[in-house]
Order: sequence, then structure tokens, then C-alpha cells
Amino acid sequence: MQNDIAETVPLAQRIIPSEQTPKVKMPENITINSEFASVTISPDAGASLRSIKVHKNGNSFELLSGGDNAHDPTELPHGEGSFVMAPWVNRIRDGRLVTPDGIYELPMNQPPHAIHGLERDRVWTVKSVGESSLELEINLAQPWPYDGKVEYSLSLEGASFIQTMRLIADKNETRSFPGSVGWHPWFNPTLGSGPVTATADVSAQWEMKDMGTASGKLEITGITERLQQGTQFEVREVDGCFLLNKGGGAVLSWPELTMTMTNSETITHFMFFSPEHALCVEPQTCTVDAARLADSGHADTGHVLVDRENPLIATTTWSWE
Repeated sequence: MQNDIAETVPLAQRIIPSEQTPKVKMPENITINSEFASVTISPDAGASLRSIKVHKNGNSFELLSGGDNAHDPTELPHGEGSFVMAPWVNRIRDGRLVTPDGIYELPMNQPPHAIHGLERDRVWTVKSVGESSLELEINLAQPWPYDGKVEYSLSLEGASFIQTMRLIADKNETRSFPGSVGWHPWFNPTLGSGPVTATADVSAQWEMKDMGTASGKLEITGITERLQQGTQFEVREVDGCFLLNKGGGAVLSWPELTMTMTNSETITHFMFFSPEHALCVEPQTCTVDAARLADSGHADTGHVLVDRENPLIATTTWSWE
């Protein structure tokens, strides 16, 4: 019976004209270029960086782990590239977000913690793209309990790569909320001829207990002093959060080139982590579980509240020579 009915429908009514067929934009990577470098970004894989190739003296050096691999534009493999952390950085114990209007429960994606925010696995909107610059944004969504968005600007300017994130409360959001942003790059520990040396203008390290829970204690550790002087890390030797001196940054020195990481004053901390295949040097606006620590009376956490009049704006600039 159905076949009989179909035969009575004119062919023109049964076929959608090609000009009316919806066009689906396929995910793709975007590469921005300058004389000194090229950077590949995956908007559909959390606005992640996939490759940073620095051009020097006729050679190209890949700074990111996995940077020379093929890049699926929809997925960033663990341990590769660099992902953004927003609207919080690092770990929140038991997923309990302490806010001015109460405690909210966030999903524990690395029990017993909620870790690294919510935006690294989502699809970001491309606002504009040029030869050497890119503008992205994403709206905050559940399970984050506040309305707002993150804007992300990336640009190559001379021998520098400049990244800025803006965490902005929606105009209709009447509440203030704790917010933080940061970057989680996995740098190659060698570019071919020797290991990287890390130096950082840090003043102290936050003590971690019980599966990476922040105790609230700041201390000058042996690793703090080594970072101040410049050091090379063994595998799994470091996994800690360090307080920066005001305006402080970090320097990564490979035999082939040196990269300096400078930041806006809103970048108050660096996380250092030395897995087997990489060195993670993570600029971020606060320490681990900063809202809880600040609520308990601890100082120097980097904790801030975001509202309609006060966005959180953070910039990190990576320059090489």
C-alpha cells in the first residue's frame, strides 16, 4: 500500500532540490601563520592547540607533544597539545564549588575531584580568523550554575604567540561567581638534542595531601628553589602548584631555542607536571581549589569573583629566540 501511495506523488515533490539541502559544516583544524611560527587549533576539540612549530635558522621545531601527529579535529588525545581550563582550573575537591550564594555540586570527572573546567571537550564558535590570528568563544552551560561565556583570542605577533581568555558574566546574570582560567600545554621535553631546563619566578609551593587535595599551606620547597635557579625534572618528579611573584613568568630552554612565558598580572600561579613524555608548564589565575581555600581564610590563592561589571581577563605570551 505504501508503495502505491509513493507512486502517486510527483517526483519533484519527493526529491529535495539541491539548493535546499542543508549544508553541514564539517569540523576542521585551523592553522595561523607568521614568519616565525605556525600554530594549529581545533575549535571542535575544546579550542585546543595541536601544534606550535617555531621557525628558526631554516629549521622548524615542534614544541607540543603530539604536534607532528595527524590531528582529529574533534578530539584531543590525552597528553598531547594544549587545552584551555575554564571556568575553573585544576582540581575542586569532591566537586564542591564554594560560591557567595551557596555550594554547588560539580561532576567529579577525576574522583575525588572535579578537574580542569568544562570547556576542553566542547565545540567552540569561530568568531573570526585571519592569517595570523583567531577569535573563538563559547557559552557557559550546565552543569556550571552561572550564565556567561568565554572569549579566546590567539595571535602570532613577531616571535611571540599571544593568548587571551576573557571569562564574562551574562548581562542577565545577577549573581557573582568564582572564576578562573588557564592553559594546560604538554611541551616536548626535548626538541632533539637535549632536555629542557625550566626556570620560573615562583615564591612558594602549595602543599597537596590526600590525592591532590590542597591543604592551604604555602611552603618554600626544594623544587621551589630549583625552579628559581633553573632545573631539569625527572619523570614524575614534580606535580605541584606554585605561587608566582607579582608579574612573574617562566622560561623553557632547550638547546635549540629558548621560550619565555610572560603573563598579565591576573596570572598568579604556574602548575608544573613532568610525565614521561612531556613537561607541563601551566599558567593559571589561581591555585588548586582556590574558592574553598579563600573561604577558609587563606591568602594568595588568586581567587576572584566574576560579575557583569568585572570580567576575568588573562593573557599569556610565549616568545622565543
